[in-house]
Amino acid sequence: MKSKLVIIIALLIAVVSLSSCKVNKQYVQYISKKEDIKTPETKKVIVFATDNVRVNEFKQTFEKNFPEKGDFTLDFMEEFSNKGLTNNLFSNILIDNNSFKYENVNTENSDYVIYFSNFEIANRVEWNNVGGMGMNGVGMNNTTSVEYCVINVKVEIYDAKNDKEIIDFVVIGEESVFMFDFTKTLNKAKERAVEHIINYLKSGKTEYKKY
Repeated sequence: MKSKLVIIIALLIAVVSLSSCKVNKQYVQYISKKEDIKTPETKKVIVFATDNVRVNEFKQTFEKNFPEKGDFTLDFMEEFSNKGLTNNLFSNILIDNNSFKYENVNTENSDYVIYFSNFEIANRVEWNNVGGMGMNGVGMNNTTSVEYCVINVKVEIYDAKNDKEIIDFVVIGEESVFMFDFTKTLNKAKERAVEHIINYLKSGKTEYKKY
């Protein structure tokens, strides 16, 4: 009974120490800002994206869910449009799925144009050493690994009235693989990338507790 109690206490200590070691991570990086978007909630926006996506990892999952790379970028834009409107980021968000260059976008009825590019699907593996007590009361270390799906995307915003780029930055969305559900992991990483874009444009937030 005593040995079981020692094991339970050791496990609780390990869990607490791991949770307390959580650090912040910069999920919005390489920011180049020329000017602010004034009263964004009143502005009309057009979004467009490249159809080129570098799929370095999660290739089978990506191809199963998005037969064409353009399907992924369209899904990304639709999610940005839906969540951006829900969060009152802009007054209107239209998607241009036919243009791949700023020069081809019809900006007549818009205030700003947002361009998503440099999409990359990658992974990272995080190794953790967890201390504990063996059955005989002797200390021991266990090494565990967690795989993450990581989505990078570059965001460029243009003032449509004078055709001038006013801000660009790179956003990272990531999620850990759980129970081998790779589709859910990929979609959650994509969702987080979109959320980080919206949060940054609304509040300037760039850091989050590491997922």
